[in-house]
Amino acid sequence: MADYDNSRYTYAQVLAGTGYYMKDDKLRYSAGVKTMQTKLNTAGYDSGTPDGKFGGGTDTAVKSFQRAKSLTVDGKAGKATLTELDKTASGGGNASAEAKNLKKKFGSIISSFASKNSIGEDVLGGFILTESSGSGFVDGALKIRFENHIFLKAVPSASTTFKVEDKVHYYKKNGKWYKTHTGKQTSEYEAFNLAKNISENYAYYSISMGLPQIMGFNHKVTGYDTPKAMFTGFSKSEDKQMEGFCTFIVNYSSGSLLKACQSRDFTKMGQIYNGDGSTYGPKLKANAADYAKA
Repeated sequence: MADYDNSRYTYAQVLAGTGYYMKDDKLRYSAGVKTMQTKLNTAGYDSGTPDGKFGGGTDTAVKSFQRAKSLTVDGKAGKATLTELDKTASGGGNASAEAKNLKKKFGSIISSFASKNSIGEDVLGGFILTESSGSGFVDGALKIRFENHIFLKAVPSASTTFKVEDKVHYYKKNGKWYKTHTGKQTSEYEAFNLAKNISENYAYYSISMGLPQIMGFNHKVTGYDTPKAMFTGFSKSEDKQMEGFCTFIVNYSSGSLLKACQSRDFTKMGQIYNGDGSTYGPKLKANAADYAKA
């Protein structure tokens, strides 16, 4: 039984690093918990009617928020959780720097696609905000990530050059094995170029590309005839990458994602795109609210 008196700390104290809030089976009132509940609701994480009592619904909302923000998922809302919540909450305040930058750079593209496809501009902007990697190029070259397992599934004979062990990807060069994903584009391109020498089409097929990091095997729904054509198009500009991402959202899953976007069903959007509507849906909703303020 959780016997924790949340009324001991104000919201400001917890935000500053003193104490935390957590589930209290006695459901004692706390003004700070009520503030947190309001912020959770406006950020898209339903904790029920804000009543200042940290029960099961609030516990679920806190854990969902922590999971979506890659925080420790323990139901304890301390400084890290409240700090992230204050940045995310859609009720009042200013838009995030990421949302402002996205609208400044690609607002016209997002607006055009949203209008053309009867999607709320905030919904489409929030989706892109959730999925964009922040940069489509590194040192002038298209940002990529080569996925060994995708290539090996398409070309099993390439096992002499590529392997995956304990989820770690390796490629073989000059008789020595190197890690593919090192955080640097050098290793990604070395693996990619080795793959091109084995099968050019499947090499392009097996990389994620640009700002949205869309896989080459999704070239059709992104608006390109081949994975290589997608690579060439994305290499032209980040605008082309964003156009491709918008097209991808519209066409993905035979149009079912588009319908979910049109109806503003964030849970369904999360289910279709990420397979987890309960976690991913609130994140999409919060980012849509963030984009709306930008």
